[in-house]
Amino acid sequence: MPKVSVIMPTYNRQQFLLQAVGSVLSQGFVDFELIVVDDGSTDETASLISAVRDSRLTYIRQDNRGRSYARNRALDIARGQYIAFLDSDDAYLPDKLAIQVSYMDDNPSVGMIYTSARCIDENGHELTERYAAVVSGRIYKHIAFFRPVTITLPTVMVRRELFARTGNFDENMSRFEDTDMWRRLSKETDIHALPTETCLLRTHGDNSLFAQNPEAIISSIDYYANKIKREDAELGSWEARNGLGRLYLYYGRAFMTVPGWGAFGRRMLAIAFGYWPPYIAFYALAVTRERLLPQRR
Repeated sequence: MPKVSVIMPTYNRQQFLLQAVGSVLSQGFVDFELIVVDDGSTDETASLISAVRDSRLTYIRQDNRGRSYARNRALDIARGQYIAFLDSDDAYLPDKLAIQVSYMDDNPSVGMIYTSARCIDENGHELTERYAAVVSGRIYKHIAFFRPVTITLPTVMVRRELFARTGNFDENMSRFEDTDMWRRLSKETDIHALPTETCLLRTHGDNSLFAQNPEAIISSIDYYANKIKREDAELGSWEARNGLGRLYLYYGRAFMTVPGWGAFGRRMLAIAFGYWPPYIAFYALAVTRERLLPQRR
């Protein structure tokens, strides 16, 4: 039985795939399995993976069903005590698994940990942006709404038995499915932050905001908002309303920076302000105008 199962869905990522796979197979900690689920790629993914000779690698190919389905398929066969994740355009730093396994072994009451991470561009050049792991404990209100704390999936390690209580990834979600999982886990267990940077998160043309469909993003946020209202009513209506307002506000402001997306941005901002009392909405509107004003000059 491997100590860790690393789950990696992939779809048409041939230019980054071998770096991602290699970053796992070259870890200093060696007691793991890597499960790569190819979600119907039409590029050279299959031939690239077939050339990798390592008994710890399991490759599964399926019809295109989405990354949540792919992760769930891997979860169903994972054997490790701990579950880690990696997207096929990102990479682990060399001691990622060793650091996290040591922490989990030493802290049996902690069900999930996440870490800080560096950001790189399409060519692997380091960017100034960082993701910081900063809050620990019962952190639902910090992470369930994507803001103020964003937990990035490759930095996470979870005790496998927790998925029996939370369920697997929501296969109706193609966005926020990881945030939704951390939300559910945060109601079941303590989550701890490790400030060490353990991953490289890649920004490229396909995953930038400009390459997305704004209607699809809005639909995904609406789905997630309704799910929270349905499943988390016991946590208090103000906490949920405030958190959802922050989520819509974040994307509304982001949309306003994309040429041609102004109408979508205003729609998101209107929804955000509707979650708050008038005095909070007025303040948020004033701050939003101030932030956007330099971009219009």
